[in-house]
Amino acid sequence: MNTLIAPCAITLKYAKIFFVLTLLFSVSSNAAQIPDPAKAQKQAIDKMHHKLHDDQASFKTREAEALKELNEMTIGENVSLDDINTKIDELMAAKTAILRLRYAHLVEMRKILSAEQKVGYDKTLLQRSAVK
Repeated sequence: MNTLIAPCAITLKYAKIFFVLTLLFSVSSNAAQIPDPAKAQKQAIDKMHHKLHDDQASFKTREAEALKELNEMTIGENVSLDDINTKIDELMAAKTAILRLRYAHLVEMRKILSAEQKVGYDKTLLQRSAVK
């Protein structure tokens, strides 16, 4: 029985991390959060968001698959911790790729803003990471 507790604890730990990251990054930065975007800015922002969505799609699919496989592995008989750790590495690799794309997107978005718009945009970004 104790041999099942450790893998479950590991899975719960990573599930908790996944949940926190999901909450943290579920707030999107879009044209509505930018004070008074010009028409050209709105078009550029929409184009950037579409590109981000397309770029993330394969990683999000892989992330969901890896999490499903990890959960299925965890409840299996004679599960190997090495296999679980390998699956966790796959899951985290997908998450890392998504985060890199998101932050590159945020930096790219900030470049098209005026100094006045950056103040509101930066404030919104900083509020996302505030401890609640």
